[in-house]
Amino acid sequence: MNKVEKLNAMLMECLLEDLNDPTKCTPGLYQVIRGVVSDNKESLDSIPNEALASLERKFTDSIPFKKEVG
Repeated sequence: MNKVEKLNAMLMECLLEDLNDPTKCTPGLYQVIRGVVSDNKESLDSIPNEALASLERKFTDSIPFKKEVG
């Protein structure tokens, strides 16, 4: 594993840990995660749908602000 891959893996682990800590779930954290997901779209195809659904539920359940659809 090269250094960039190692750094990316560490970043992912830390972001997932932060999502489990209510004190760290801020709009800034969600923005960072959104950027990471956007930057890694090609990798999403290899992630099981259950994991993506779980992450989406986590976002929905813990988001500190609600966006109304209308």
